[in-house]
Amino acid sequence: QEQHFELDITTCFDMRESQLKTMAAALMLLTIQSNAFQPVLTRSTKRRSYRTWPLLHMKMNGQPGEYRKRGHADLNLHDTKDKHIKMAASVERYTYLRSATLRLLDTDSFPPVKGKWHELNSMLVAWSKWLNSDTQPRMDDPTEVPLLTESILKLIIVEQAAGNSDVQVTARMYNTILEAWLASVSIPRKRQYSDSGGTGTMQVSVAERALDILKRMQMEYESKGDEYLKPNFFSFLTVLKIWTKTCTATSIPTSQKDVPFHIGSRKSHQTLQWMEYLARSGRNDNAKPNVLTYTIVMDAFAKSGEKDSGSKAEALLRHMEGENIKRNLFCYNLVINAYTRQGRRGGAVDNAERILHELENIYDETADPTMKPDVVTYTSVITAWANSNRRGFGANRAEEILNRMIKAGCEPNTVTFNAVLKTWCRSGETNASDRALDILKQMEEEYCNRNEIVKPDRITYNTLIHTLAKSGKVVDMRNAERILTQMESDSDPKVRPNLFSYNSIIEGWSKVRDGDGAFNAYTVLQKLLLAEKGGRDIHPDSFSFNNVIFALSRSKTESSAIRAEELLQYMETEYACGNTRLRPDVFGYSAAIHAWAGTGDSNAGLRAEKLLRHLEIRSAAGDKKLKPNSVTYNSCIDCWAKSGQGIFAARRAEQLLDRMEKMYKAGDEAVKPTNHTYNCVLLAWAKSNTKCAHWKSVALLNHMWEQYESGHIELKPDALAYNTVINAIAKSDRKDKAQKALRILRTMDKLYRAGQNKDARPNEFTYTSVLNSCAFSSVGGPNARRKALDTAIFTLEELQESPYGRPNHVTYGMFLKACANLIPTDEERRRVVVEPVFLQCCLDGQVGEIVLRQLRLAAPKDLYNKLLGDVIQTGGRVTLKDLPAEWKCNVKNDKYNRRGSGLYKKKFTNSSSNRKPF
Repeated sequence: QEQHFELDITTCFDMRESQLKTMAAALMLLTIQSNAFQPVLTRSTKRRSYRTWPLLHMKMNGQPGEYRKRGHADLNLHDTKDKHIKMAASVERYTYLRSATLRLLDTDSFPPVKGKWHELNSMLVAWSKWLNSDTQPRMDDPTEVPLLTESILKLIIVEQAAGNSDVQVTARMYNTILEAWLASVSIPRKRQYSDSGGTGTMQVSVAERALDILKRMQMEYESKGDEYLKPNFFSFLTVLKIWTKTCTATSIPTSQKDVPFHIGSRKSHQTLQWMEYLARSGRNDNAKPNVLTYTIVMDAFAKSGEKDSGSKAEALLRHMEGENIKRNLFCYNLVINAYTRQGRRGGAVDNAERILHELENIYDETADPTMKPDVVTYTSVITAWANSNRRGFGANRAEEILNRMIKAGCEPNTVTFNAVLKTWCRSGETNASDRALDILKQMEEEYCNRNEIVKPDRITYNTLIHTLAKSGKVVDMRNAERILTQMESDSDPKVRPNLFSYNSIIEGWSKVRDGDGAFNAYTVLQKLLLAEKGGRDIHPDSFSFNNVIFALSRSKTESSAIRAEELLQYMETEYACGNTRLRPDVFGYSAAIHAWAGTGDSNAGLRAEKLLRHLEIRSAAGDKKLKPNSVTYNSCIDCWAKSGQGIFAARRAEQLLDRMEKMYKAGDEAVKPTNHTYNCVLLAWAKSNTKCAHWKSVALLNHMWEQYESGHIELKPDALAYNTVINAIAKSDRKDKAQKALRILRTMDKLYRAGQNKDARPNEFTYTSVLNSCAFSSVGGPNARRKALDTAIFTLEELQESPYGRPNHVTYGMFLKACANLIPTDEERRRVVVEPVFLQCCLDGQVGEIVLRQLRLAAPKDLYNKLLGDVIQTGGRVTLKDLPAEWKCNVKNDKYNRRGSGLYKKKFTNSSSNRKPF
C-alpha cells in the first residue's frame, strides 16, 4: 500500500493493450482491497501518479517529485475516535477527490485515450467509499459531488459509444450517483417550503433527477437486455430514501393545515406502485417491495405534514396485509407518527389511539414480543394529544396514557415526559404550572434513583419554563427564574440554557402588568448579555429586546418610555456594526411608541411622532422591516390623545388618521384604519376640552357607521366608541347634554337588540357616562335641571333592572353627584332620592371612596349622620376603614397607579447612573 507508481503517458501508448489491462486490473484490485488507496493526477500533462492514500502529493524543500508521508493515524477514518480529526480527514479527502476528478474531466489537458475508463471507474469507487464514510463535511453546494459523479459516468458512456468493447456500464455505477444525490439531500439545511406542496425547491429537483436516473436504468435494461444495467433493490431503495428526505426538508408547516398533498410523499408512493407493477409484470424481479420499502413510504407520509397523511399511511399499512407482507411494530409506529404530524388535527389523536389499541390487542392475542408497544409507540400517542388542541382534556389524557404505559411494563424516558409536559404547556389550564412542576419533580426523583433514561434535559426545563411563563403569575415567574439558575449552574452542556430559555422568561415577565414585570424582564436581558460577553455561545436577538420594550410599554412611566428608546438605540448601533441578530423591526418601534402613550407626558405625542417619522424615512429607503403599520400609527395617535395638549393634540391625531386613509386608498393595506384608530381620535377630541369636541366626536361616530354599512366591517363602532362620544358630550356646555347622551344609549340598545351591531352592547360604563352627563347639567334653569335629574333617575333604575350589568361604586357616586348638583339643598326631594340609593349601594357592597365623598355633598347633615350611624367618629371623618366589610365587599380596587410605584421607580432609576443601558 505504500508503493508509488508513476506511469508516463507515452509509455502507456507503447504498451500493449493486454499489458495495460493487466496493470489497470491490478490497480483496481488494490483500490478495492484498501480504503486508503486512491488515484492521483499530477499537474503535469505527461505523467499520471498512482499512490496510496497516506502519501500526500506535497513538495519538500521546493524540490518537485519528493513527497512527505504523514502519520497514518491522522487519516484513518475508522480507527480514530476524535470527531474533529475525522471531519478534518474527510474534508481533506473530499478536497483531494474533487481535485483529482476535475483533472480527469479536463479533456483538454488529458484527452480521452483507450483504457481511461478504468481510471474513471476507480474514481467512482473512491467517491462511493467517501459517501459511505462516517463523517461528511457540510458543503456550500450539495449538488457538486452528484454532478461530478454524473460527469464521470458520462465519460465512461462516451468511451463505450466510441467502440471500446471493454467498457462495461453497470448498475453499481448508477447507484454511486444515486448515493451522491441522497447525500446531497441528507445534509441538514434550512427547511424550505412552497405553497404548491414543496415543488420548486432544490430537494424536490434532486429527487426528480434521481427518479429520472432510475427510470433511465430500467429503460436501458429493457431495451438492451443487459443484466449489468438491471436496477437492483438498492437502486429503488435509494430513490425512495431521497423522496423521504425531501419530505423532511420541505415539510408543510403547521400553519397551513389544509394542503391536500406533498409532492415528496406523492412521488414516493408512485415509485412504490411502480415497483409493484414491475415485479408483478416480471419486468424486474429486483423491484419487488418488502417491509422496508413500505416503511420508507410511510415515513415520507409522516414527515410531509400534509392534510391526511395519517389516513394515507394507514391505508398503506392495510395494503401490506393484502400483499402478504408481514407488518412489524415499526410500521404501526410510523402510522401513529403520521397521525401525530398530519395537518388535519381533527380526529388525528383519536385515530392514533385507535392504532395503539389495535397494536395492544395484537400483542395480547399473539404474545409476540416483537409486537409489544414500546416507548416510541406510547410517546407518539402522547405527542398526538399535545398537538390535538384539546387543552385540559388532552393533558389529562396524556397523563393517563403515561400511567397505562408504566402499568404495561414499558418504561418511559425523557422524551415521553417531555411530551407530557408539552401537553400541559399547551393546555391553558390554571393548574398547568403546578402539574408541570410535579412532573419535573417525578423525573428528578427517578433520576436520583439511578434511572438514567429519565434525566431532565434542556427540552424538559425549557418546556417547563415556557409553561410557567405563559401563566403570567409572579410566583410562577419566580419558579421559572429558579429553574433558569439551576440550568446555568449545571455542568452538563445538554442542560445549560439556550436563547429560548432566556427569551421565554423575558416574554413571561412582559405579561406581568406592573413595574416589577418590566424591571425583571430588563434584568434577564442584562443577564443574557453578560452571558454573551462571558464567552458563552448564546446571543440575544431582536425577540429578546422587543419583549423587554413591550414590557416597558405596559409600565406607563416616563422612565420606561425613555428606557425603551435606549434599547432601540442599542439595537440600531449593534445592527450598524454588523450584528444582524439585533436588527430592529416595526414591532419594537411600535412598542416604544406605545410606551409614551401610557406616560401622559405632555411631550408624548412629539416623541412618538419623531419615532414614527424615523420609521417612515427608513421604510422609504428600502428597509421593509421598518415599514409602519396600523399598530404603529394607532399608538402614535393614542400618544396624542393622552398627551393633554388639548385641541392641538386632537388635530394632530386627526391629521394622522387622514394620512392613514390616503395611504390606504393608494393601495397600502398595512396602514388600513380600524375602529381602534377612530377610537383613539375620538378620545383625543373628548379630552380636548373645546366647544366643538362633542359635535366632532358625533361626526366621526356617524362616519364610522356609514363606512361600516358600505362594507368596511373593520370600522364597526363598538361600545368604547359610543362611550367616548357620551363622555365628549358630558364635557360640553350643551343644556340638553343629558338627553343627548341618553339618546346615544338608546341607539346602542336598539342596534344591539336588533342584531345590527353586537359590538355596541351597552355596559355599566355606558350608563355611568350618561349619569356623568346628568351630573354636570347644572347649566340652565330649574326646568333643565329637573329634566337632567329625571334622566339620571331613569338611567340608574334601568341599569339596576337591565341585563347589561350592575351599578358599581362609580355609578352610585355619579348619581349622588347629580343629586348634589341638580337638587337644591333645602328641598325635601333630596332626602327622598339620596337615602334609598345609598341603602341600595350598601346592599350591593359598592360603597367606595367616591360614594362617601359624594354622599357628604348630597345628603343633608342629619341624613348623613342617620345613614352612617355609629360609623361616624366623634369629631372625625369617615373613611373606608371605618365602614362595615359588607358595605364595600364588591368594590373593585382602582387600577394600579404604576406611576406611583415607588419600588419600581427606585429599581429603575438606580439601575444605572448614565443613559446607556449596557
